[in-house]
Amino acid sequence: MDARPASTVILVRDAVPEGIEVFMLRRSAQSAFAPGAYVFPGGTVDAEDRSKRAHYQTRGIEKERLRRLFRMKEPPEESLQASLVVTALRELFEESGILFASDGAARVVDWEKEHRAFLTLLEERGWTADATPLELFSHWMTPQSVIPKYDVYFFVAELPRGQTAVADAFETHDGVWIAPADAVARSAASQFSVIYPTRKHLERLCGFRSVHELLEFARTKRILTVRADGDDASGFSVSGEIENAW
Repeated sequence: MDARPASTVILVRDAVPEGIEVFMLRRSAQSAFAPGAYVFPGGTVDAEDRSKRAHYQTRGIEKERLRRLFRMKEPPEESLQASLVVTALRELFEESGILFASDGAARVVDWEKEHRAFLTLLEERGWTADATPLELFSHWMTPQSVIPKYDVYFFVAELPRGQTAVADAFETHDGVWIAPADAVARSAASQFSVIYPTRKHLERLCGFRSVHELLEFARTKRILTVRADGDDASGFSVSGEIENAW
């Protein structure tokens, strides 16, 4: 079975004292994958994300920008690259209510949350989804032994000014802002359930003192494909040669 392409967004904000916080959501206990675990907003690419309609309604997916974002030894095919970015924007909107978009005058939109389909909302308001705040951070693939298989691209972005992240209360619940180090410590104490790839990203984020510092790092870091080993989401592992290099 081919791996299903997916996008995840690590939404971050500056915290006091020096440091950052990440927005995380608890998956429904009825979820087929990682039930009850805290995750970053995200999901799989759907047919609409692949459509010309969605790509037309999105800025920041020009060929040169996509080439820079997916600076990998084996990047996904060009048409999928744009779709992965659209998926990141859509899933962030659907699961946390955060909308990266601009109006016809290229001004960042100010909007009140409402239950609307992502693309429909953009078209009816005359807005354009804006992918320029997204930076690709990593690429992880689930082990061959795990069903279903996922091919996941992790993006990082700063919380836009004036917007508030809130769980959708359908697929996800209990949206929280948390310092990466606190999430790691609570996970180790069995007080905060996270799966292995999420924990590794939290550990990687612990050293950053500001969102600016993190985004600067993300813009230039190597993007290595991580193919985890293991039989389930809680038992993944990564080989030593890539452990601190991805």
